Amino acid sequence: MGRRMIVLVAAALSVGLASAPVSLAAFVASTSTTADLTTGNLLPPTELSAAVADGTVSLSWIPSVTAAADGYDVLRSATSGTGYVAVSSVAPASLTTTTDGPGGGAWYYVLQTTLQQWTSAPSNEASVLIGASPSTGLMDCASNAPETSGSGHNDGYETDATNGCGLDGAVATDAGSGTDDTLACAGPGKDRHRFWGYAFGLPGGVSSVDGIEVDLTAGLSNGGRTSMLCVELSWDGGASWTVPHYVTMVGSDLTTYVFGGPAATWGHAWALSELDPAMFVVRVTDVTNHPRKDFQLDAARVEVSYTP
Repeated sequence: MGRRMIVLVAAALSVGLASAPVSLAAFVASTSTTADLTTGNLLPPTELSAAVADGTVSLSWIPSVTAAADGYDVLRSATSGTGYVAVSSVAPASLTTTTDGPGGGAWYYVLQTTLQQWTSAPSNEASVLIGASPSTGLMDCASNAPETSGSGHNDGYETDATNGCGLDGAVATDAGSGTDDTLACAGPGKDRHRFWGYAFGLPGGVSSVDGIEVDLTAGLSNGGRTSMLCVELSWDGGASWTVPHYVTMVGSDLTTYVFGGPAATWGHAWALSELDPAMFVVRVTDVTNHPRKDFQLDAARVEVSYTP
């Protein structure tokens, strides 16, 4: 079997900062210019750390050794390594602590030393996790069936379909997928398959379903042209469906593609009863502009995050 790799499907934030340098950083204008200056070196603080208590983040660091520094900009992101946005400034530069109240979630922080209009390179990154929801872990399906109307060949994963209900290297195969070369999740020429029977084991006192993640471990007979996986969820046994989430496949090797996540409700307010093994259904649509291509599915697993 080919090599495995993990591809996480997530929305990227638009602003990024490079990781902290190991050498001195030249001044960089924080307004309109990005030209390096030669007037001196403005160094970031070091050993930034973060802790959380009662929803409040406490940041601490060792101050910058640049004697002329004014203070620090505190930058925060929901994505490690990128997307940082300034949330506060602290002064003077001798300070070593500050606090922040970002709300629930995973948060990533860096600091930049300031001197008038200039800022240093970022410090090391520190992170916290606030109010993480408990989850079921990734669960396997127990049942499956092809879509038999308006779905390409109407046979879904026609070979060894039960292999799609367990991550074990054995694959279900959708051979010569679909009957047209359009790239659309809703196209009637695309082969589809349903998976259900997920025994999540959720406690009876769940107050809210916070997010649903679907992991598809899938591959292709070849990596040529463009192929996509589309996923929809049903809460009523397949009578109704969410808007599809989709991803472009990165090659032919078996790869785990992640749809949704711990805070993704797929546009639906989930009731506990709708996650019953008979009511909750995952529908997978194989999309390619090369209809003679085979799709391979090792597992269609689901994880539910919730508030007790």
